[in-house]
Formats: sequence, C-alpha cells, structure tokens
Amino acid sequence: MNKAGVRRKNLVILRAGDASLHRGWIAEPNRDFDLFISYYGKQADLHKDDAEYYEMRRGPKWSCIGDLLAEHASLIDQYDAFWFPDDDLAATTETLNRMFGLFHGFGLALAQPALTADSYYSWDTLLQKPRYVLRHVAFVEVMAPLFERGALRACLQTFSESRSGWGLDWVWPQLVGKGRRDAIAILDATPVKHTRPLGGELYKNNPDMDPRRDAQQLLERYGMQASRFSNKYVMYGAIASVSPGWWERISLALRGLNARRRMRRSENRASKAA
Repeated sequence: MNKAGVRRKNLVILRAGDASLHRGWIAEPNRDFDLFISYYGKQADLHKDDAEYYEMRRGPKWSCIGDLLAEHASLIDQYDAFWFPDDDLAATTETLNRMFGLFHGFGLALAQPALTADSYYSWDTLLQKPRYVLRHVAFVEVMAPLFERGALRACLQTFSESRSGWGLDWVWPQLVGKGRRDAIAILDATPVKHTRPLGGELYKNNPDMDPRRDAQQLLERYGMQASRFSNKYVMYGAIASVSPGWWERISLALRGLNARRRMRRSENRASKAA
C-alpha cells in the first residue's frame, strides 16, 4: 500500500532528469500504477510532489535502479509488475493503464510498449504494428522494459553488470523465457513515443562510458555469442486485432535471416583478418 493508502499492483520506477515527461503519464485520474522517481539532476526535490516515492541519486540508469531496489527490497514483494521507462517517453495515463492490463491479462513475464511510428528508435521491429495487439518476441529494449515480479528477481543481478545498459536486453530473454514462447512481447496496442535522439544525457553525463565493451563483457559472462544479435528479429507469434498479411510475416522472417547472414560474413572477415 502506498503512502496515500491506495493499493496498486503496478510500480513505475523512473530515472528522471530535469525535462522528464512523466507528468503526462499521471495527468488523468484513476491510474493503475504508483510512481517512484529517482531523480539524477541537481535541483533539490525537483519532481518530488509528482510521485509516491522519491529519491535523488546520481549515476547511470540500470546500476542505480539495481542499488535502489537493493535498498528498497520490500517493493518487489509489494508490487506484481514493474516498468522501467526512460524519461523521454510520451504517453497518457490511459495508455499505461492498458499496458499493465494487457501485461497481466496475457500472463507475460517481460514486455515493452511498442514505439509510435514517429519515434526515435534503434530497432524497427519495436515500432508499432497497428494490426497487432501484441507480438510474442525474443527481445525487448532497455528503453522501456516491463517485468513481472519473478522475472525481475531473475534479472535483478544483471542491472549492475553493464554500466551503460548495453547487452542487458540480450540477456534478459534468456533468463526469463524458460522455453515459453509466449512469455515475452511487444505491446502494439499501447504505443509510446520516444521523443529525443538516442544516447542523449546518458553519454553526456558519463563521458567515460564504453557501451560496446559493456555489451561484450556481459555476453561473455552469460556464454552468449554475438550472433544472438539477430534475436531482435525473432517473432514467435502474435495476437492480432486485424489478421496481418503474409508479406508482413515473411518480412520479419527475412530480416532475421539477413541479420544472421550479415553476422556470418562479419565473423568470416574477422577470422580471415586474424
């Protein structure tokens, strides 16, 4: 139960900067989630009145969230689902309520909302496919992952194993999937907009960070090969509001095949160079 005496089963833990967009998330009444703001800026108590829980903490996103949850371990028992969004995502309260509803309704372990078509993005597979309610996949991004309690416990130790966060989103599906092809999903019915270019304040505030090294070390620690990077194209199945055409299904399969071919060519070139 939060400080207002309201029992909610969903918790949003946000690493927020000065220009955080979270007020759009809590603008409407009857939200189905509590908000924990972990502020990384320098203005004392900025955003404090917006959240059920608040702290000020400097540092990169994932290691700080790991420390936060170690210090507030009771939160993991108190809530059923946990969302860890970046602070530059635009969304409404209704969208986030529905996101949590779909997550629970489909019994998911790990998920993320799709990104709107006008978002800044890294992987085009994460952009919204309007025909779908959700797509069962083998990959979600560190930008906005959503964990069920057991999945969070399985992955929590990894939060401190990559300072930049690179590589975490390749490891998580291996830790929570457990052979279930319906455990992980992109939620197309509840898209959010990524409003700012990639990288941004993370690298500005941490100039010594080496994301590629972080990813490589993490993959080696978990016995994973670089070819796993094709996982972002794997789609196991989908729940569709409108039946998608064959071309859309074939397109995803071809992208995965082409990604594996590119990786093999890259590995062959590296082998010859050695």
